[in-house]
Amino acid sequence: MRNYLGIFIIMLLLSFFSDNSIARDNKNRIAVGGGIYNFMKHGSDNFNQSSVAYNIEYFSKKKAFGFIKPLIGFLGTDESAYYGYFGFSTDLYFLRCKCIILSPSLAAGIYEDGDQIRMGHTLEFRSGGDLSYRFRNNVRVGVGVFHISNAGLGYRNPGSEQIIFKYHIPF
Repeated sequence: MRNYLGIFIIMLLLSFFSDNSIARDNKNRIAVGGGIYNFMKHGSDNFNQSSVAYNIEYFSKKKAFGFIKPLIGFLGTDESAYYGYFGFSTDLYFLRCKCIILSPSLAAGIYEDGDQIRMGHTLEFRSGGDLSYRFRNNVRVGVGVFHISNAGLGYRNPGSEQIIFKYHIPF
């Protein structure tokens, strides 16, 4: 759990170094994407295979403390693993155009084991972030890298990493 607290503190510090004052991105958005689930090898265990992942997320325009936005999402794989989660993210804008966005996020949710990796617990935590390019119409295209782990709550904690290519649609 200390790792997640550290990630949250890093998110707060990064928010002070990015320029969020001029960014006009105050809309709800849905992100859809696909990528690779469990793309990193975890020791000598027998569940080192990767699978195809699909992802959908909803980001609210509501903000806590002026910069933290709630999110809700779903991740599924072609190996029958499913993960529904709720969490928080923030947008850190870079460059003069405010078009490069780093969006770190933390979430917790319910995980259903699939046919490949056994995560060790139903409650799993997700940390990571998106790096996106934002167009003038607020559509974003980017890539997200995430880690899912049970933070030592289960009988095992192998963790899993995902890389997801995303398309964000504002509304």
